[in-house]
Amino acid sequence: MTIHLKVHPVSRWLLGAIVLSAASPFFSEARAGTGEPPIPRGVAMASWQDNGRGGQYLLKVVQGRALAKRKSATGTVKSDSNCDIDAQGLSHCNNTIELADGSRITVIDTHNMHRNRCLQPGERISLTGIGGAWIMGTVSGG
Repeated sequence: MTIHLKVHPVSRWLLGAIVLSAASPFFSEARAGTGEPPIPRGVAMASWQDNGRGGQYLLKVVQGRALAKRKSATGTVKSDSNCDIDAQGLSHCNNTIELADGSRITVIDTHNMHRNRCLQPGERISLTGIGGAWIMGTVSGG
């Protein structure tokens, strides 16, 4: 005697959702293993490959004080270093920026330097806080 169970379509969907949610930590760990930091929520950028397009740079402050959300400042790029390319074709350049008030911050500029240039020492940059350690930098002639 063979028993055939009918599986309702909603049950299949529910089972799929449970399996996917159980597997999601493994996928996020794999993305984290690429060396690419996650793009902050609310930033209009699909990929780090686009960072620097049109003179707009998403930067992570790693030393010094980040700007508060929606606060602005201007500064001058003082250095550009550690621009080696990783396996995804991205550079994680370190830039020191001297702000108009004389304080300094060090940022990481994750970008594809073959598509969008590095920040250049001596260049003026306008900065806006996004939240946390993230700021948006704008240079003219990007």
